[in-house]
Amino acid sequence: METRSTVGVVGICHGYPEKISRWLDSVRALNRKPDEVVLVLWNQIDKSQFDLDGVKVVPWTGDFEYSNMMNLGVENCKTDWIAWIGVDDKYRPHALDKLDTTQADVLALGFEYDTGQIWTPVATNPEQILSMHANMIPCGSPFKRWLWEKQPFDQSIAPSDDWQFWLGTALSGATYDATLDIDVDYEYAGHWVPNEAQCRANLMQWLINKRGI
Repeated sequence: METRSTVGVVGICHGYPEKISRWLDSVRALNRKPDEVVLVLWNQIDKSQFDLDGVKVVPWTGDFEYSNMMNLGVENCKTDWIAWIGVDDKYRPHALDKLDTTQADVLALGFEYDTGQIWTPVATNPEQILSMHANMIPCGSPFKRWLWEKQPFDQSIAPSDDWQFWLGTALSGATYDATLDIDVDYEYAGHWVPNEAQCRANLMQWLINKRGI
């Protein structure tokens, strides 16, 4: 009998701790229950105010550093798959259902923003991702842990952290699938949006360095 892949959910929180309980409720309501849940939590936040039963809490002592906090979370989550939406967002119950049947290394989730915008990506390939026409995979879409082991999140490329990570998966030869559904309710209001042109320039240089050109 084929062994089912394990699934972990990783979250990081440095601000807005009031969102944690809502995020955790959505994690606990998933049809495909995660085998591990890891929360990297700023040590200035009182964790006793939350129901963290079944959650591995990893303390973070410094300033907010998205990539470094994500790397710490994945390091402490030993599952085959890593799912990682923000703690200000919510899973829909079916969000991780396809992880047990897909043959791909990355599963792009569909998002509905609180602005009403809907993003349901389609399956892509490394060539399309490396073309950098756009960031083609929503932040938080599940990936196989081996991809992170080959190319972790890179704090030096902030604030393009998730786009950089997807470029790294493409360099590693990942395969891609998509749910073609809406899987996450995404809180967009109040988010700071980085300059796309500057992000693209930074990422192009990162790619050049990685390829040794």
